[in-house]
Amino acid sequence: MDTNFLELEIEEVITKIQMLADNKEVVKIWTKGNDSSFYRLCDLLVLKLPDKSDVLMSFFSEGEDRDATLIGKKAFISFHFNEVDYFAEGMMIKDESNDKIILRLEGKVYRSEKRGNERLITFPHHQVYAYFKIIQQEESNVVSINRTDEKEYKDFKVKQKTDLKEKLSRKIDDLEDLVGFRTLDISKNGIAFVVGENESIHFKEEKKLSFYILFNNEVFLIKGSKLVYKVNYLSGSENQNRLKIGLTYNPSEKLTNHLSEVLSKSSSPDLTQKEFEDFVDQ
Repeated sequence: MDTNFLELEIEEVITKIQMLADNKEVVKIWTKGNDSSFYRLCDLLVLKLPDKSDVLMSFFSEGEDRDATLIGKKAFISFHFNEVDYFAEGMMIKDESNDKIILRLEGKVYRSEKRGNERLITFPHHQVYAYFKIIQQEESNVVSINRTDEKEYKDFKVKQKTDLKEKLSRKIDDLEDLVGFRTLDISKNGIAFVVGENESIHFKEEKKLSFYILFNNEVFLIKGSKLVYKVNYLSGSENQNRLKIGLTYNPSEKLTNHLSEVLSKSSSPDLTQKEFEDFVDQ
């Protein structure tokens, strides 16, 4: 298990949950072994009892078919607050009078703490590209690349002209000087992508590279990245060898926040959800 779950008393997170309810934020709810669904939190009711607090979280209905997969069942919930993920479990019930569903929290709430650096597998579900500046001076720290007229390169050029023209026009003079690589995965302080053998010579341990990341239509400037690894990957068209490049860089608040938001809103069952299921069953 790659995640630690720190046990909290419900009273420790009531204020956080109330803020989510006030802002009608989206959370993830799922039953064991199934995909999670998005539900919008609409209200919070806390009943003070002699020995504990009874906490009821109300959600807007997503329709009878969707709600029926949860009503009367034990369910898990996760929500994101200030870059931290919280997990809990409870019983789902139906509020017929208000056309809402309710989760009655049971037991503790847990805060997840990753043992490692959480990363997002970006290919093929997310459009994330690393763009480097092409120049002629070989001694420069900015990558100089000559690309063959392959399909992937044409795809990148289309992406440059459509998505980057407006977003980067204030930052660089000539968009045609940029060349991009679609990434495989990204974390707050690292990125991996695949290049051709000829292109790989421009990625060296002694070079510090600056580049742009286009991440689901958001742009982030990375300065002073370093090469972590350069390893064989797959053979491409015309028997061209390919190498996987891994770069590390200092975390930027803007990129970290964006990555956290994407990770927290993923609707597919992720490893942390399964880990929480296993954790509470111990």
